[in-house]
Amino acid sequence: MTKGLVIHTGNILQLPDLKRKPGHTPADELYDALKIQLCKTLANGDAEILAPLELSSLLVPEERTSQKITVKLFLSSPQPEFIKTALTAALNDLGSTCADLFLISWPAGVSKEDGITLWNAMETVVDQELAYSLGISDVDTQAFVELHNSSRIKPEAIQINLESCCVVPPELVTFTRENNIQLLTHNDPQNILPAETLKTVIPSLQEVIWTVRYQTLLRCRGIIKNKGYVVSTYTA
Repeated sequence: MTKGLVIHTGNILQLPDLKRKPGHTPADELYDALKIQLCKTLANGDAEILAPLELSSLLVPEERTSQKITVKLFLSSPQPEFIKTALTAALNDLGSTCADLFLISWPAGVSKEDGITLWNAMETVVDQELAYSLGISDVDTQAFVELHNSSRIKPEAIQINLESCCVVPPELVTFTRENNIQLLTHNDPQNILPAETLKTVIPSLQEVIWTVRYQTLLRCRGIIKNKGYVVSTYTA
């Protein structure tokens, strides 16, 4: 029998044991943060593992307007019902009601029909005022253009991974410029937390359902003030 387990890392920038090493990827960062946290707080039949108070990600209310909140979702499979759940989990950790930018890492091999359903769920969180704007990463140019042209709420940002795409496609550059879309780069793997990796920390793990990362940026200075992850899993 499986049961759900949600893990909150809290603000990993406050983890003294988390050292950035050369070549350290976001996947390495997440794994190290989970390993540090879970060696101190192992699941004991609980449905949720919360971050300790010293790693709280809660924003001071009067500082909210000075910080930009970006949330990025990594789905293990294209299941739209988890989109709002994951975003809400990140916002709750921050004590905020809305993200400035909500990105989704496009699941590999997703069909056109499933893609439309996913984006409809993304649009819904804007309708519900849980996000001001939407973005997408790791989608090919043609699929992005089709999604943009057919969607009710347009993506305002697209991220591309230069490790897998050495040169930005000229067609994408032109399209983003003509449609006032932010063209960003990133180094996140699509599968940021493979189940096999997390099993080394939680042997009873069955499946990673979704992972969401939140980050706050001090608008006037470009300084990252907050960064954390929430991971939803099934365990035996």
